[in-house]
Amino acid sequence: MKKGPDAIAILSSGIKQNPSGHWASTDLTQEDDVLGAPGGTLRVRAVAILADKYPRAVIVAMGGKGFDVPRNYPENRPLLCEILQDELLDAGVPAERIVLERESNNTYQQLVALTALIRNRGWTRVAVMTNRWHIPRTRTILKSKFPELKSTLTIVSAEEVLIANNSDEWESGIVQAYASEWLAQRIDREEQGIRQIMEGTYNFK
Repeated sequence: MKKGPDAIAILSSGIKQNPSGHWASTDLTQEDDVLGAPGGTLRVRAVAILADKYPRAVIVAMGGKGFDVPRNYPENRPLLCEILQDELLDAGVPAERIVLERESNNTYQQLVALTALIRNRGWTRVAVMTNRWHIPRTRTILKSKFPELKSTLTIVSAEEVLIANNSDEWESGIVQAYASEWLAQRIDREEQGIRQIMEGTYNFK
């Protein structure tokens, strides 16, 4: 993105509750993979880097109650966007720059909600932050359902942002995760979803 984005949207991931009761995004680990989409912590850290680089960009934290979460999670838990907001604040993003999107519960719904925000706010350049493993299916959904956004959205890999910013801190752990069997299995499921989209059998909801 040659010019700075009008907005940086962070797609929500899986969540977990720490022993202290605090809710947080998932890490890129096998342990957190069973709790939903892994790697949300990386998305937050990467957005904080871009927020500092592009100080005029609005930061959109996305997600309602969530779809890919364990059934035993309490109903009174925070919304996904609220968890992201807390983490963005902890990472140094000013509160006045953060917009919460409270209704979406999966990738497709988040893109629907983001489309409405783009239309209502007149944004022409939007960066969408997610994990590397999640990008191919996200791009396929965009191509299938939102072709009009091709020139507006740039999907960004949290892993690439983090490695480019501080390879000593991030590269080894990311390389190890992407060499693992558990993440290979998740990527296989993502590829199955891509095939379903292309075949017309994907369950958009």
